[in-house]
Amino acid sequence: MPFFAPSSRKASKFAIAAAIMSVGAFGVTAFDAPACAQRSKKKAEPEYSDEFRNAIAPIQEALEAEGADKAALLDQIVATEALVSTDDDKYVFGNTLYLTALELKNWELASKGMELMLASGKTPEENMVGYTANAGRLAFNIKDYSLARQRLQQAIDLGSQDPELQTLITQTFAAENNSSGGVEYVMQQIDEQLNAGQAPDDALLQTGLAAAYKAGRYAETSKLAHAAAKYYPNEMNWRNAIGVHRDLGRLDDAKLLDLMRLLRATGYMKDQLDYEVYIDAANYRVLPAEVLEVTQAGVSAGALNSSDPFVSEALTESQSQAPGLRADLAELERDARASGATAKITLAAADAYFNFGENSKAAELYEIALTRPGVDSGMALTRLGIAQYEAGNSAAALETFAKVEGDRAPIADLWATFIAQQSATAS
Repeated sequence: MPFFAPSSRKASKFAIAAAIMSVGAFGVTAFDAPACAQRSKKKAEPEYSDEFRNAIAPIQEALEAEGADKAALLDQIVATEALVSTDDDKYVFGNTLYLTALELKNWELASKGMELMLASGKTPEENMVGYTANAGRLAFNIKDYSLARQRLQQAIDLGSQDPELQTLITQTFAAENNSSGGVEYVMQQIDEQLNAGQAPDDALLQTGLAAAYKAGRYAETSKLAHAAAKYYPNEMNWRNAIGVHRDLGRLDDAKLLDLMRLLRATGYMKDQLDYEVYIDAANYRVLPAEVLEVTQAGVSAGALNSSDPFVSEALTESQSQAPGLRADLAELERDARASGATAKITLAAADAYFNFGENSKAAELYEIALTRPGVDSGMALTRLGIAQYEAGNSAAALETFAKVEGDRAPIADLWATFIAQQSATAS
């Protein structure tokens, strides 16, 4: 079960929202209004056909009347389309059709009207961004997703800074059950924002995260979830960033343990599954003191029931085995420091000290383990970084996590992001 419940963040049926209404502020181009009929001397006079002018003018006048029957007038407007012959006719017809249909929430005809205005070539340059964006929103509403993508991207290319447009583009892919297409689009946009030194758009991250998770694309899901936790740190984003690896990463117990240690460090361990996964990965036979501490914390938090067989066993066995391991610490350290000691022995000694919260000593032994032949450097470095952080040396921990490579790098990167955030908060 994932940490989060991915959502496609479906747009409201009224996806055009308030933004699309702003186009209406430009008003219907009325023939009998001098301010609209007159153009700058630098611009060509509009060319209207007499047939269209004579047909549309009384309809426009009727639209302005109090209590006008807009639905009936919309039918009359549609009937004038056959009389459109010039580009100016087309623009006025589209403008009148758009505004009237929009008021009646007839998205099909409103979209048609907007498309005609854009196709007329008469749209004022200063209005092109807004008109094109709203054409995309209307196309989205009528489920013409190909046209929606085209218009929304055009608006972005024309200079729109509205982050909703990218989110809507992503949602067009989701609406077509094309999660992969949506993921690829989001990753391109996020990479562009990051390369430009910008914080990725939050809504775009969340929409892309849902699409990537649905498509089962682990690499993209983890990258997007990490970016969300990095730029918008909160409980949901951190649980998502960790949960993606836990649920999709197919991690072995050693990696899973270091991931759950991070979840505990964030303070966002909440439910039974959190504690059970941690307890199982830690293993009371190996790290009894850590298992005991985590199990007792889960019981105290109300996430675990001490009468549950799994919980009861963890409590009983960890309490039983912890004293013996503590008594062996000195011998374990001596063996770990001995010339010729294997990496496995040295790591085991370091883990034992960390298990009891002796973080500085554990860090020393992890560093020694890194000098032993055949050491799992990814694990040793990760746990060295965790021990350094727990010992209060965040700067050293960040340097250590930066050295982690391979399949443990994503876990190390998450730890580094968390520590950097803690350091920034403290300072």
